[in-house]
Amino acid sequence: MKQVNFSFFILLLASLLFSCTRTVTMNRMAPADITVPSYVQRILLVDRTAPQNETVSVIQGILTGEAPFEVKNAAEATLTTIQQELNQSPRFEVIRARERLVGGLFAQTFPTPLTWQQVEGLCDQYQVDAILVLEKFSSDFIVTDKRQMIKKTVGTGKEARQIEVMGVYMEGLASVSAGFRFYDPQSKNIFDQINYDKTNLWSAEAETRLQAAAMLIDKVRATQFVGRMAGASYARRIAPMPITITRSMYEKPRSNFSLAKGSRLAQVGRWEDALETWQQGLSLPHSTKEGGRLAYNLALAYEVLGELEEARYWAGKSFTEYGFKEGRNYAGNLQRRINQDAIVRSQLERN
Repeated sequence: MKQVNFSFFILLLASLLFSCTRTVTMNRMAPADITVPSYVQRILLVDRTAPQNETVSVIQGILTGEAPFEVKNAAEATLTTIQQELNQSPRFEVIRARERLVGGLFAQTFPTPLTWQQVEGLCDQYQVDAILVLEKFSSDFIVTDKRQMIKKTVGTGKEARQIEVMGVYMEGLASVSAGFRFYDPQSKNIFDQINYDKTNLWSAEAETRLQAAAMLIDKVRATQFVGRMAGASYARRIAPMPITITRSMYEKPRSNFSLAKGSRLAQVGRWEDALETWQQGLSLPHSTKEGGRLAYNLALAYEVLGELEEARYWAGKSFTEYGFKEGRNYAGNLQRRINQDAIVRSQLERN
């Protein structure tokens, strides 16, 4: 009984803690994993996964369970996703090549690089600064199943209930291996070469294997989905991307007029008024806990308004003056954001 009461107390405490806050979301740019030279502004996306021999590729596909058209569709989904993701960033202007070059369909290793004559020819043809090439691509979809007890709903309406029956649990594991090269003709350098191995698991259960298979995602859609995962990962590698971040805003105790009113103002987008209200609150009588939350909310308001150094100052003050531990964590997050924003600015600079 004591253990039950203690657990209940912990849950109640957590509920009270989280009910004091409201979630605030905002958008920012996350830096790319690598910095592409600033003179590269227009890039060409090239599919280099055409088979050297269609007959051989069909035979190889039969042996591996991969039909060439399925792999082509997954590769196309990968490149389309790269273009769509990069279009969300101000970093590059992206163009798709019309031709599909012979390269690494089903390949496990990178093919011989394009010659610089080929690279420069494509750059001249499409008037771009560099080319990003999907050099190799392979995919797979493995289905496994086993007999086990599953839940089944019987009856309808108010009489509906779940029972356990013997059935089939089925899993489908899709995987792709996508290799990219980024050619920079100005420096005659393969600026980047990387391979992404992505997987995703789906499941379904039913009374028979046929029913479970019908409920499971099909191979074509599964490999396209995982191909898009690889494309999105590479886009984030070379270009700053918009992301959504979440912060906490304190609105209780409501007995503190400034804390509660400022929260209401912030909820309708009046952040300047909220900031002024919380500042006034610090000049009025308040407890240590209330002071920490007011200072923390001031940091949040300054961040929303784009004044990150001021936000970091107030987050730190909520900890140093009021002992509010969340302020210390927030100050650290703000310092990391300030550092990352500096990287983003350098990555977006034009030559």
